Amino acid sequence: MSKNNRLTLRFMLVFMVAYIGYTIPFTQIIPFLTASGYTASERGLILAGMSLVGIFGQFIFGFLCDKYRTVKKFYYGALIALVVFSWATYATTGNLFYYHLITFAFTGGLFQIVVGLLDAWTLESDPYLVLHYGKIRAFGALGWAIGSPMTAMIVNQLGYDRLGLANLIITLITFAVSWTLRDAVKVTHKSGIHWNDVKELVRRKEYLVLVAILLMINIVASADMYTVIDKILLLGGTNGDVSLKWSFQAIVELPLFFLGARLLVKFGGKKLLLFATAMYFIRFFGYAWASTPALLIAFSGFQMVTFPLINVSSKVLIAGESPDHLRSTGLLFATSMSFSLASLIAPLTFGFLVQTFGTNATLIGIALSTMIPFALGLWYMTMKPLDKTII
Repeated sequence: MSKNNRLTLRFMLVFMVAYIGYTIPFTQIIPFLTASGYTASERGLILAGMSLVGIFGQFIFGFLCDKYRTVKKFYYGALIALVVFSWATYATTGNLFYYHLITFAFTGGLFQIVVGLLDAWTLESDPYLVLHYGKIRAFGALGWAIGSPMTAMIVNQLGYDRLGLANLIITLITFAVSWTLRDAVKVTHKSGIHWNDVKELVRRKEYLVLVAILLMINIVASADMYTVIDKILLLGGTNGDVSLKWSFQAIVELPLFFLGARLLVKFGGKKLLLFATAMYFIRFFGYAWASTPALLIAFSGFQMVTFPLINVSSKVLIAGESPDHLRSTGLLFATSMSFSLASLIAPLTFGFLVQTFGTNATLIGIALSTMIPFALGLWYMTMKPLDKTII
């Protein structure tokens, strides 16, 4: 077996184990808050707190990774902090708003940070892994598919307070399987990395347009976690239905994650981004039409042609728009400004829209809103990236 294949297989194992761990604090957030008696507005504030930590945390961690030329050490530190805060969060049940506002803010924010850091570690370890990132990320989806029902089973049989211990065990396994992997390969900048260097990144029109597209797509995608799950529960669905939805989506992601390298070479990241945006339009119209939890879960199968294409193409496109000495900053800043900011906007906006217009009208509006990133994507197609080779 070649050196590149061995490296790919090792990162596949790390992603699978790590994502099993990620499901434990993340997939039960909404059911836990609902079971604890929090109102829709209180849940929105707690979710907003998570997003704020994610926004600032990812940007700071990305900058520090470039400045100190290491991703692995910061990933481990953030992973330990995630275990601590998630344990504290789920160990205390009941309506303790300010306590859960703080603990969930750091649990959700650190979840976003460790996901971004693991991506950065992988993509900066070897150019071969950039092209084959889709295969590696597929094992993250597989881990998610395993972890979601496992987490629901732990909650149903042992209670929420056992999630912290389960997360600790999986995290220790993550450390064990990744400990001997080499750190990210960093480019040494002649004068070091300073805050002013970030201006070099955010002044690029191409980078900002890409981040704007990803922000709007992720606002739409965030409704899948909030508005769609609320509709499942509204229609009489259970925690089991919610877990089934997460597992089903994780499974249907796998084919296009595995085909990611071929699709990138054949079509390019920009075309894949446009196609996935169009599929989100169809997906959310389906959600609006669905009248049972089973139909909502079925339409979540459009995850196959949305999330994996967005995920794989965006990583390559962001790398193409980021200077070599700012790759971690470029990736995590884009993630914070797209995924984390979307997670802040979505629960507050969608909660208001659902209360004002109803769930189905909100889902139709979300579907129509995909026209904006699609139009920006057509403009982005005409722009040229930095003159460098990524894959």
